[in-house]
Amino acid sequence: MVRVLVAEDSPLMRRVLIKILQKSPFIKVIDYATNGREAIEKVVSLRPDVVTMDVEMPVLNGLDALKTIMQTCPTPVVMISTLTQKGAEVTLKALSLGAVDFIPKPSVYSTDLESIENEIIHKVLNASKANVFVEKVETGVANRNKITSFSKKPLVRPNAIFIGVSTGGPKTLGEIIPYIKNDIGVPIFIVQHMPPNFTRQLASTLSEKSLLCIKEAEKGEIVKPNTVYIAPGGKQMEVTLSGGKTVINIVDGPDDLIYKPSVDYVGFSLARLYKDRLLAIMLTGMGNDGAKAFGFIKKLGGFIIAEDQSTAVIFGMPKAVIDQGIADLILPCTSIAGAINSIFLEK
Repeated sequence: MVRVLVAEDSPLMRRVLIKILQKSPFIKVIDYATNGREAIEKVVSLRPDVVTMDVEMPVLNGLDALKTIMQTCPTPVVMISTLTQKGAEVTLKALSLGAVDFIPKPSVYSTDLESIENEIIHKVLNASKANVFVEKVETGVANRNKITSFSKKPLVRPNAIFIGVSTGGPKTLGEIIPYIKNDIGVPIFIVQHMPPNFTRQLASTLSEKSLLCIKEAEKGEIVKPNTVYIAPGGKQMEVTLSGGKTVINIVDGPDDLIYKPSVDYVGFSLARLYKDRLLAIMLTGMGNDGAKAFGFIKKLGGFIIAEDQSTAVIFGMPKAVIDQGIADLILPCTSIAGAINSIFLEK
């Protein structure tokens, strides 16, 4: 049974959320908090398995409460978010502070309430399995991008980097992307499971910390080195050759795929283009999206890195790669930027 604390100041929204959560036989709502300070106190006293946290609350807002919880009593927190540009900005900030995931703010007037209910229950149950870490002053940041020799390297220098990531991704990407040197000479493609608006904000958030050019991928643009392309939410991304140039195409994609964007879909596209010159990295995430594509990448001679369980917020996606026996390196996220720099820049 997953014990949940609901932090929400609106009585109506609180009732809606509690009613949804109580529909699951695996969830028990143990209490609620009406402001951020009360949420902190109840996390300490009740030790819930998961907290759902609204952003806008009196006394102490959700972001400040989240920061304190992650520093003093690390607990999986799922943010309640509006699917707007402003909501995306605040949610990305929360995810970078350690929130495990976010769910759309439910509405009694929604035309698809059942789907939203299922998503809320699913994400809260998944969050209960997350690894959360005590926030501490970062040490050795200067060593993150240090060129270090690793036990295994690609036989040929890759021409592109592909990263697949889901739950826990924004914080993990923040541990990697800013530490990749800006002269590696190849493009980086990222698939992060997110809705529209959020992937553009993710690119903006990462850009603040990195010397690499980071952007949401656009249809028809020519791929450039030292640039990070984040697949847009709600769409599928393809990378193909056209007129002798590498070009990005954005499509609605097959309806039978659960995720838009999908690690599998983009991974197969990149594998067909780059073949044995692709470095593929699987980071934290629930489920096994990308496992098939990574198997195909390996079959074509690509080099594969999987995130180690010790740092993965959710180990599902890296585990699906590791269990196939195709990972060339298994590394904590704090060592992955160093591995990339080593592969591309070590003399």
